[in-house]
Amino acid sequence: MKTRLQSLDFVRGMSVLMLIPLHCMMMYATADTWRHSELGQFVQILEKGTPVFLVVMGVSFVFSKRQLPEDLTLRALKVLGIGYLLNFMKFDILLVLGLFPENLLLANKLDASMLSSNMLHFFLLGDILQLAGFSLLFMALFYKPFKNKWNVLAAALIIIILSKEVSGFRIGIPILDYFLDIMWGDQYNVYFPLFPWLAFILIGRFVGMIFKEKNDVSKFQNTLLIYAFSFFIIGGLLCYIDYDYHFGDYYHIGAGGTLMLVGFNLFVLFMGQVITQYLPKGKYLQLINYASKNVTVFYFLQWVIIDWGMVFFGFAQLTQEIISILIIVYITLTFLILYVFNLLSIKIKNALFNPTKSEEEYSSNVYQKTLD
Repeated sequence: MKTRLQSLDFVRGMSVLMLIPLHCMMMYATADTWRHSELGQFVQILEKGTPVFLVVMGVSFVFSKRQLPEDLTLRALKVLGIGYLLNFMKFDILLVLGLFPENLLLANKLDASMLSSNMLHFFLLGDILQLAGFSLLFMALFYKPFKNKWNVLAAALIIIILSKEVSGFRIGIPILDYFLDIMWGDQYNVYFPLFPWLAFILIGRFVGMIFKEKNDVSKFQNTLLIYAFSFFIIGGLLCYIDYDYHFGDYYHIGAGGTLMLVGFNLFVLFMGQVITQYLPKGKYLQLINYASKNVTVFYFLQWVIIDWGMVFFGFAQLTQEIISILIIVYITLTFLILYVFNLLSIKIKNALFNPTKSEEEYSSNVYQKTLD
């Protein structure tokens, strides 16, 4: 069990850490830098591996003690609250202060003079946290059927097959259309609709259930590799037959693209287990595990830092040399703010519930959390 947790922490920590270079390029890079620079080429490959975060979420879910429908609903509401708060922090504050880059508004086909509608647009954006929150509600709804791993796999495959067919379906009522977009939208008001991205979480849950049954790392690794190559090969063949349909739009991919990415990210999970067996213990691994254990706060902080950085660097204005420096600065800054956040959280908690603790004990608790 310890090996499992170590590998999951490593893969999840690396996946959230790699979001900083990806998001820096998305927000700061010129079109030429994104398409033709070495960093741009690397980040485009990196982007294909970020769904491993969703796969790990599904695997970790299997070992969670809070799986009752009411527990899942409460967790979903919490995650959704954080997600929409993040949207407000990332975008709406800058809009109110008049610091939002105008060319980003134009890129989203918005009128700069329409402050309230722009704020609503960005507040309601569907990103990873919205996907995670609504996915938890979905799993709460199907709590009993999903106790069987084959039902989980079947649900994932149904979502994969149907995604492109229902993509973009609306009924013409704005409020209901928003939730339909959350389900299967084809516009960029929702970057990660449940169809097809929920499939990554469900596949992760499926392989997690396999491991829980086998309770043997080597046997699980062999099974994981079989599924990884099977999904990748089937998806790759479908993409070869009709690339535009299956992989023409990364955020709204078809069945072939989803299967290929699922296979690729299962292989990333496999390699995470291999790497952790040989990776020496040290400060680097501690930082990765620290990012993993604080994944939601880390994700929140890095996005706010990067988006507020547009006040100084603009949107889509920088070359890879400057972005490379910013990536290092932002990784360091995110860890520092996270450390201070945890320190303050422990101080407040101890002040409320154990006011006799000393300053040394506060610092020791945060330092121990870093090492755990």
